[in-house]
Amino acid sequence: MGRPKRRRMGQNFLVDREVAERIVGALAEEPPRVLEIGPGRGALTEVLLERFERVLALELDENLVPQLQQRFGGRGFEIRHGDALREDLDQLAASESPWQVAANLPYSVGTAILRRLMPRHDLFTRLVLMLQREVARRVAASPGGSGHGLLALERAAWGEARVLFDVPSRAFRPIPKVVSSVLVVDLRPPAFDPGAIAAGLAIAAHALTKPRKMLSNAVAPLCDAAAIAGAGLDPAQRPGTVDLEGWIGLASQS
Repeated sequence: MGRPKRRRMGQNFLVDREVAERIVGALAEEPPRVLEIGPGRGALTEVLLERFERVLALELDENLVPQLQQRFGGRGFEIRHGDALREDLDQLAASESPWQVAANLPYSVGTAILRRLMPRHDLFTRLVLMLQREVARRVAASPGGSGHGLLALERAAWGEARVLFDVPSRAFRPIPKVVSSVLVVDLRPPAFDPGAIAAGLAIAAHALTKPRKMLSNAVAPLCDAAAIAGAGLDPAQRPGTVDLEGWIGLASQS
């Protein structure tokens, strides 16, 4: 059944208007439609509606839905009760696509929601997301940099990312024990075939479980020395230094 519903809600509500304004300011002018995931008590929703005429909110907590509807209804706002991990994204967004996405994501499921959104460049253009700081940095990491791993490679397949700013725990109620960061991801069609991406990521996932090993040892037994040479990679480099194109090249030689 997955995580218990209450844990998936991860209800640390944003209460700092300045943070909400900075998140909304990071959205582009176009498209003029925003999908908000997890509006909570509406701190971000209020600022979104000051800038955009169309805001569609997806809220897991059924107790918050009528409150949000009463507060914001009739202002270009639509609220739906649903789970971002299970909602049919085509049914939710395809009829008016593309959208931008703004969200204060629960810490426990933020990565899983991000992974659902990233391949959907057909539905979404820009994601402005609040995540746990360590997760945001891993998403935006570059090859060879701190935290560069599978999540950064997945992101590289579908878009460009940057961390905008950190958000202190005092900006939330209840106050969490971690620091958050706001991440921007600009989605685009992939430069590689989805099958090639999947094959490259599969080898990367295997190798990155042994990050301190040399590449030749980390990829064994999936790839041999000839495959590494054929991909133009150094057998002595560490797995975290290989970019997405390198993993895809290695998969094509294996």
